[in-house]
Amino acid sequence: MTAAEKQRIRKRPIQNPKVLNEAYDYPKQVSFVRGMRVESDNSVLLFISGTASVDEHGRSVHPGDVKAQTRRTFANIKGLLASEGADWHDVVRTTCYPADFRHYDEFNEVRNSFYQEEGLDPFPASTCVEARICRPELLVEIEALAMLPKGRAG
Repeated sequence: MTAAEKQRIRKRPIQNPKVLNEAYDYPKQVSFVRGMRVESDNSVLLFISGTASVDEHGRSVHPGDVKAQTRRTFANIKGLLASEGADWHDVVRTTCYPADFRHYDEFNEVRNSFYQEEGLDPFPASTCVEARICRPELLVEIEALAMLPKGRAG
């Protein structure tokens, strides 16, 4: 191990193939992982990549239905968190990307309902930005940042 490698913070990809396949397994390869686990002395940060309404085979699901897509997106993130021994109570920040702010009220209704079902208090810090998503049929994408004690394993 080189001196530079000894000084690097330990990290590894987050995976849960029962929920989502890896983007580099798509027929048209995409170069990113679903998330990254980064460990420091006493804590772990989970960086969940932008996640949308995609099934375990990489197919878009619920085209045209922003509420169903939002539910699937939150469920996908929940599955990625669970693979690391985390849950939505560990999420400290989200960035939400609706494709069209005309659907914001529907998106927010699902988000509020999901957070209530999860019993979150307080809610994560959040930013919401209208964005063009990589597939035209996808109406929402969310990324998340979670923090948990280092001793908790997935």
